[in-house]
Amino acid sequence: MKIIYKTSFIAAFAAMLTTAPGCKKLLVEEPRSEFYPTYFSTPGGIKAGLTGVYSDLRGFYQGEGQVHYYMGTDESQSGGSANPGAVNLNLYTGINSSNTIDFAGLWSDINTLNGVLQYAETAALDAPVKAQYIAQAKFLRAYCYFHLVQTYGGTTATQKSGIPLHKEFITAATTADAPAPLADIYNFIIQDFTDAAAGLPATITASNLLAGVGKTATSASAKAYLAKAYLTRGYLSEVAQSGDFQKAADLTAELISNKGTYGLDLFQDYNDVTKPANDYGKETVFAIDFGFADPTYSGRTEQGTGGFGLNNLPVLHRWNYISLAGVDNSTGIDAVPQKINTAKQPMQRDVYNGRPYIRVAPWGPYTAEVAFADQVHDTRWDATFQTFWICNKTVAAGVTSTGGLKGVLVPTTINSLTSYQPPINGDTAILMPGVDVTMARRDAFKGLIVTPKQYSNNVFPVVKKFDDILRTGMNDFSSRPIVLMRFSEVYLMNAEANYMAGKLSEAAASLNVIRQRAAFRTPADAAFIPKGQFSVTSANQATANAANAAAMLLTPAQVAQLAVPNSTTPGSSLCGMDLILEEYTRELYGDPRRWYDLVRTRQLVRRVKMYNSPGAANVQEFHMRRPIPQTQINAVLTGPKYPQNNGY
Repeated sequence: MKIIYKTSFIAAFAAMLTTAPGCKKLLVEEPRSEFYPTYFSTPGGIKAGLTGVYSDLRGFYQGEGQVHYYMGTDESQSGGSANPGAVNLNLYTGINSSNTIDFAGLWSDINTLNGVLQYAETAALDAPVKAQYIAQAKFLRAYCYFHLVQTYGGTTATQKSGIPLHKEFITAATTADAPAPLADIYNFIIQDFTDAAAGLPATITASNLLAGVGKTATSASAKAYLAKAYLTRGYLSEVAQSGDFQKAADLTAELISNKGTYGLDLFQDYNDVTKPANDYGKETVFAIDFGFADPTYSGRTEQGTGGFGLNNLPVLHRWNYISLAGVDNSTGIDAVPQKINTAKQPMQRDVYNGRPYIRVAPWGPYTAEVAFADQVHDTRWDATFQTFWICNKTVAAGVTSTGGLKGVLVPTTINSLTSYQPPINGDTAILMPGVDVTMARRDAFKGLIVTPKQYSNNVFPVVKKFDDILRTGMNDFSSRPIVLMRFSEVYLMNAEANYMAGKLSEAAASLNVIRQRAAFRTPADAAFIPKGQFSVTSANQATANAANAAAMLLTPAQVAQLAVPNSTTPGSSLCGMDLILEEYTRELYGDPRRWYDLVRTRQLVRRVKMYNSPGAANVQEFHMRRPIPQTQINAVLTGPKYPQNNGY
């Protein structure tokens, strides 16, 4: 497999160096086989290596490939326009080494980081600067390995395959390779994160050594991922160590206790978490930048596929509100199969409502009806999902279920094709109230009402938390960063670790912090939820928020559920882990992560069978690892054939 690393490393690093001033000439004049090692021993080479890896991570979290984080989980399903690979992942059918998730690019990044670490000691840098660069390299190497091992695993007594472990800089191609023991991989990851936490600064300042690449690693992000590594290893019975859960609990508790030192905290209003102005704020622990201020990566320059920026995340979770919605009613509209009449469409595409890709849809029976069942006391449904659309075109009056006419929709006067402008007037054309409604209400409503029974992989509430207000075209993607670790996750990991360590009161305390924060509303938040839904005014805000915060405390029944030990057996009754995983859904829905949460907690099979009927019949234990890509298997030509993961 090493032959892959050599080839991809040269290509990736050469591309990276062209972004650094003065490097293009060097690439022309210097033989590459002699250039790279010596360049790594220079200050410019170290920085180029690190920024190059951050650049690669942008590509890693860019585009439609991100759907693998959502498919085959309790939260999401493949959207109506998803590609066949996503459908296979969702159904757990036809997944093999040729159509699996392939993270080959991470191996070149690991080799780059190995080169940085091998040669950094001889670089002419001040000791504090050198220490930070080395710590950054160790964080990134651990991050890459952690993602790979969670995806493919390593060898154990019962697992014959997984990823290899390369600690040294590879400069000569070879066609021999073998998977490494899972225990060795986790030990290596934990040591790198530990070293990174000791060497990185507590916060990012104006003198950030890697300016221009987003909210890069700090000691806080290193500690948070170290906690997650301990937490993940704790569930793996063949390699777990007795103190793993407690170490995860201690690390997250320290981050929470000293949050001021790290410049971290929770926003009072959950709605503020998702605002672009706060992308780099106190609740972001680690993010991959897509470079609004960096012309190399977007710079508001038109992209080849149409639109600005490189981040596709906002469009993946968006249904086709243009051609799949009509305002005519018909009898049996709430019957099975549900009907959504597509005549007399009340919407056209604009910048505010965005580009529909329909790649990922929420799985309604769990997401809407279990995790987000409480949409009054808990603000997170309203903050996460767009559930109403204001009419933005002239359309004829709809027909009622009895053949009469509805009122005519009044379109908004704020309908821009060149800038992001929320509509401030006009009638609601499409409403998803989150509950069933009577036919009388449907007939009295001018537009289309879509209830949970009508949700499908084509028609569904849209994830709005990633919307980019700086977009200037209807087909634009986004230049917002992708937040990979939020401070609220530190609380959730603390609750999870304490739960697994048997410290239930500590687990409950962390859950209650997150839950009570979710109760807070402001009058301004009401502008972004449907009229008639629960909201507050300046007059009742204090009283309503206090009542909702009290209601969000774990109930006696939930505390009793938290006391039930973790069960991974399909068909078993609810346990404390279900409570925690539901909180992960409410707090972090849409973030690229859910498959990994279910795999980490060993709950994938049980919860897919419990909540996701399309994949329930096919999901098996071996699906908690992805198959080794065939490209990697084929690259090993010397020695034993590279083995495939169990079950594939």
